[in-house]
Amino acid sequence: MKPRVIEMSRNEIKIEFEGETHSFPNLLRRTLLEEPSVEFAGYAIDHPLLASPIVTIKTKNRHANVVLREALEKMLARTEEFRKRLNQAVLDHSID
Repeated sequence: MKPRVIEMSRNEIKIEFEGETHSFPNLLRRTLLEEPSVEFAGYAIDHPLLASPIVTIKTKNRHANVVLREALEKMLARTEEFRKRLNQAVLDHSID
């Protein structure tokens, strides 16, 4: 994945994620929408075979890049928690 900032202002940021499909931008969008200061979070893929997703974030009262960073940190923490729980589930059900 190669992120590229297309546009950025205090309350809006557009980032292209080269080499990605729907999985990452959809998770990012859902996480961003949990934040009350996010007015809009969405993504578009112009052509499924040729284009990379472009994520757009619009905020109110907060810098868009700060909100983005916080959402990414939340995603990382959730992934780590899932990894721990999955490892424990595998240990609990291991075959001796």
